[in-house]
Amino acid sequence: MVNIRDISIKCGHCNTYQTLCGFQQRGDFNVYTYECEGTGCDPELSRTLVEVPRELDEFARRDPDWRGSGSV
Repeated sequence: MVNIRDISIKCGHCNTYQTLCGFQQRGDFNVYTYECEGTGCDPELSRTLVEVPRELDEFARRDPDWRGSGSV
């Protein structure tokens, strides 16, 4: 199982932690979007997408009200 809340993502440009800011379902995957918390990074260049197979996504199953994740 994968719980996205147990993962820390750092920006490759400034080494600042990124914040979870989006969720989307794509086929058999849940896609989580992270953006840099730093002030000098362009979100279009520093955005990180993390794809988690739906059947392994513990966070989407445990928090069904978070941005529509309950439909997994």
